[in-house]
Amino acid sequence: MKTMHLYLVMGALICTTSLFAQVPERKRERLTDEQRIERQAMRMNKELLLDDETSAKFLPLYKEYLQALAECRPAAPDSASRPRKSELTDEELDQRMQACFECQKKRVETKETYYAKFKKILTMRQVEKIFAPRPKHPRRTPGKKAPAGAPLPPHLLVR
Repeated sequence: MKTMHLYLVMGALICTTSLFAQVPERKRERLTDEQRIERQAMRMNKELLLDDETSAKFLPLYKEYLQALAECRPAAPDSASRPRKSELTDEELDQRMQACFECQKKRVETKETYYAKFKKILTMRQVEKIFAPRPKHPRRTPGKKAPAGAPLPPHLLVR
């Protein structure tokens, strides 16, 4: 009888362990614009290794800069109301391109304005870090493993 109970408990444990192996999918919280700007500013402050005095001047200016850049972006239309590119007329395409060029001009003007302001507070190396283009997908470091399903690099292939 004791062995029967032992087998039942062991069977229950074996069956339930597979349930815990599956991680529930977490909903990723969406940050508000202010929270995103705050995080970006703190990350840049940390990356530039600023002292307290410079940081006090830099953070409000950088947040203002990020907000100004956000205002330069065109508003994204609803995907339901937006026609496909093949359905647009030549005039509509021309208007879109002109609007895109205007946004790019505003963005460049904003960058030039804030470049002059940052130059007064920071060193040129630090200013360069702010305005340098960042890769969308950062490179993997050699010590990290490749994601599952990725092909092996040539030096690891067995021939």
